[in-house]
Amino acid sequence: MAKPGVLDSDPEIMVKKALELKKELKKLVKSIVDDEDISIEAIEKAKEILCVLKDLKLRKKSQSSMSFKINKNVNFPDEFKCPLSNELMRDPVIVASGQVSVTNLVS
Repeated sequence: MAKPGVLDSDPEIMVKKALELKKELKKLVKSIVDDEDISIEAIEKAKEILCVLKDLKLRKKSQSSMSFKINKNVNFPDEFKCPLSNELMRDPVIVASGQVSVTNLVS
């Protein structure tokens, strides 16, 4: 079975490996449910596969959130830069006082 570090390559390989893992998990779950004498090894292997699939899902989610790239050649107004980090705010809003803030801070 593939370990989490093995699936760090390109997305197409990750998708294929995830499908293989899901098929293997399906077989394991069926054997666990159908058998009278439950195998501890089968349960452990199913648990490992679930952990790898969870890791893949989280990695995919973090990669998609990191896809937001900022072009360094474009000049943004200083009002849209965070006063603490001096980085561009992702979702700025202008509040009634005229200040610019991030959406999740304005309730």
